Amino acid sequence: MGGLSNHFKGSGYAIHRTAIRPGRLPECCRNALADCLLAVRFLDASGKERLLPMKKCGVCGRYYAVCEDKFMAIGNLLKYDIVNLSE
Repeated sequence: MGGLSNHFKGSGYAIHRTAIRPGRLPECCRNALADCLLAVRFLDASGKERLLPMKKCGVCGRYYAVCEDKFMAIGNLLKYDIVNLSE
């Protein structure tokens, strides 16, 4: 795992372990989230890499990675390793 951590320190990407929490979404996002065929690479608590599907709010345009009933706000897409699920 140390080699992978060192790789991501030098790359422009980050694999995120935290910031996924039970959903307290803004009012507009609660009813307007839609699938966008993208996913974020994420390390779960055991260190296993997972792909979290992303949703986008149709009102404000915010992105969220979704894991069960929890959400992670995606502020800047360039900070994350994004995977296109449509390919």
